[in-house]
Amino acid sequence: MKIAIFCFSGTGNTYRVAKTLCETIRQTDHCDLYALENHLEDADRLIETYDIVGLGYPIYGSSLPSIVFRFIEALSAHQKKAFVFCTQLLFSGDGAAYGGRQLEKKGFVVLWQEHFLMPNNITDLRIFDRRKPYDFARIDRSITKKAVRFTRWILAGKEHRKGSNPISLFLGLLQRIPYGSMNPERLAQSVRIDSKRCVRCGACVKLCPLANLRQTQEGIITQKRCTLCYRCVNHCPTHAIRLFGNGFVRYAYHGPTSGFAIESVKNDELDHTDP
Repeated sequence: MKIAIFCFSGTGNTYRVAKTLCETIRQTDHCDLYALENHLEDADRLIETYDIVGLGYPIYGSSLPSIVFRFIEALSAHQKKAFVFCTQLLFSGDGAAYGGRQLEKKGFVVLWQEHFLMPNNITDLRIFDRRKPYDFARIDRSITKKAVRFTRWILAGKEHRKGSNPISLFLGLLQRIPYGSMNPERLAQSVRIDSKRCVRCGACVKLCPLANLRQTQEGIITQKRCTLCYRCVNHCPTHAIRLFGNGFVRYAYHGPTSGFAIESVKNDELDHTDP
């Protein structure tokens, strides 16, 4: 059995879960992990070669990042089995089920859905400031335990649809409706760059998943298509970038493991050797 996982991860949380799922599946079956941002136009060609397709993303107000919507909208109809997982700070109601419903519109048969609690990466809001280091060992144990269980359900063909119940739908709507009313076009223009702090190193330009940032002689400018992933905010060396907060980042989030390499979220990880 061949399984593909398409993952979008802003600062590493969803990538960490996707990588654990992929490594667990590879113990018995074939699995390839794709960075969703690399395949906004050619995913159909890849999907045709797999038996099961997975989709992972961070949840935004019980909704999907704009880049994930774009990915799904570009897909043709596929009658493939699929699973969906999302990462969240506290709860999302029907976060994974909502993504599952979008895939079902494209013909996918979504049999598995799961939520994973992960650390906060919204660091330009003072209410989320965290001075104390994260317990990465505890995070890893939690991810691994749930990922192994989720993988077993998938490989055994045992249906598991987290968030597909009326209560979860209601809780999701409580977040999704106000989030949607914030106007996606306005949110896409949210990036603010402080010209006095910016040293024009270009790190944000290289990391942006939608090429929203461009380096010019006048400094870094935005193309007004931000997907709110917080990658640039957390990895700007001078903390010159903000999205929602009025203050600058004091305690940046650099990923779910010690020494996490943010470039990993942009790379495909392929294993073409069948077990």
